[in-house]
Amino acid sequence: MNKYGIDVRFVEESDAEFILSLRTDPKLSRYLHATDNDVEKQRQWIRKYKEREAHGKEYYFMYIKNENKLGVSRIYNIEEKSFTVGSWIFSPGLSYELPFLSSIITKEIAFDILALEFEVCNDGVHINNQKVLKANKMMGMKETGRIIDNGETFITMSLEKEDFNKSKTKMLRLLNYEN
Repeated sequence: MNKYGIDVRFVEESDAEFILSLRTDPKLSRYLHATDNDVEKQRQWIRKYKEREAHGKEYYFMYIKNENKLGVSRIYNIEEKSFTVGSWIFSPGLSYELPFLSSIITKEIAFDILALEFEVCNDGVHINNQKVLKANKMMGMKETGRIIDNGETFITMSLEKEDFNKSKTKMLRLLNYEN
């Protein structure tokens, strides 16, 4: 699929090295769960993910522009009326709108394209990840609580479909994209 000039597809085993390069970069991954620097383990993880994808339990997306891989994000913890977004990591040095647009696209896929009746998008953001917290708030996400995972504090957030549709229109206008 192509949306806002960005190609989007499911992650494949051939993406393992690219994903690993992002997830093992100390600056990029400081707010993500640790990943072993082992390409074969990453390929194995993707193979298991593809099984979850086939059963509609999880979706992992690769974002590409001009044949250059930009980054990835995921939809998981799929329940009857809600889903969680995460594993959002992008190459350094990109213009700010590309990762931001990918966040919109991920939510559009969940709310509008998947044949499910989602009402709420959830996210858990490391308390120190101020850029993502700010971006989520700009998109209309509201703080719902805090959790501790492996000694790290995460702010839980949610976004209702109706609020997403309202904020999406505003954000796309700010980014000079038409809805």
